[in-house]
Amino acid sequence: MEIKKKKGHRIPNKSIECTVIQCANHCGDQDYCALDKIRVITHEQNPTVVQCTDCGSFVLDSAIYQQ
Repeated sequence: MEIKKKKGHRIPNKSIECTVIQCANHCGDQDYCALDKIRVITHEQNPTVVQCTDCGSFVLDSAIYQQ
């Protein structure tokens, strides 16, 4: 699969840095999220390292992929 450059203008929330370009909420050429807030989740009962946390607001941006 090839990643296309995102189209459209998203307003970056400078309080939420994000480098996950596959997310529909990513601001394209800027490494920020466009959401007002995000939900941080964990898959562990007792999270002790950053790898135990995830962005619960992630939405796959299927428009950035070409098949």
